[in-house]
Amino acid sequence: MWGRKIARGLILDVLGSFAEPQAGIHILNGHRIALKNPCEEIFHSQLRKLEKLVRFIRFEDAVELIISKVVVSEPLVAFSFDDGFEECHSMIAPVLEDFNINAAFFINPNFVSGNREYIDYFTNNVVKTPGKLPMSWEQIKDLHNRGHVIGAHTLDHYNINDDNIEELEHQIGECRTVVEQHIGVPCDYFAFPFGRLEHANSHSIDIAVRHYPYVFSQSDYKNYFSFGGRVINRRHFEPDWPIIHLNYFLNTEKKY
Repeated sequence: MWGRKIARGLILDVLGSFAEPQAGIHILNGHRIALKNPCEEIFHSQLRKLEKLVRFIRFEDAVELIISKVVVSEPLVAFSFDDGFEECHSMIAPVLEDFNINAAFFINPNFVSGNREYIDYFTNNVVKTPGKLPMSWEQIKDLHNRGHVIGAHTLDHYNINDDNIEELEHQIGECRTVVEQHIGVPCDYFAFPFGRLEHANSHSIDIAVRHYPYVFSQSDYKNYFSFGGRVINRRHFEPDWPIIHLNYFLNTEKKY
């Protein structure tokens, strides 16, 4: 596995050296600053380099442009983060605010409210990020008050490629109810866990679009939409990625 990862990095180093971001509306979706030794400077450095190549915009503005099928003449970049790790509040949001932008933070309510046993199982076995801790509800509401978007990500980071309608309703619909109870405003945004198109199906997307005006994947980034125009696609990144890797992934003509 490490050999493939190293080879992939070397290939991206070469390809990214000759790439530059193309005009389009790009939603970059991350999870954490770094698996080990996270610090704000990692993300600050990435954004300082990236802002020379693109224009940052607010998450809601990016969504509105995509929904309206606006064609833009420059690369516009917005951000979202899944899973709701504590560093979203302590490190990621402050860096974004230094650049006068926000992000959408998609959270799993049972991770937020879980006991130590649940949290350890979630990070070790579900999202594979050992040692990470969740934000508290107080921190999540603080992010909302500071202008960030709070979205839903199922109660338990549940793989919604499932035919159990009752469980899908619970994981997707109840997630909205719990988030709204805690932050006190409508939760209109939902990103399905794991993010690839094979991690959802027509049943689960039917339920998601009934509960939320806006639904997101983390896949098929060359196209703005998937699932017949009902799902908005984002592009995976992490704040510790080299800028030339981002250049490669932003070097694409996006299609409606």
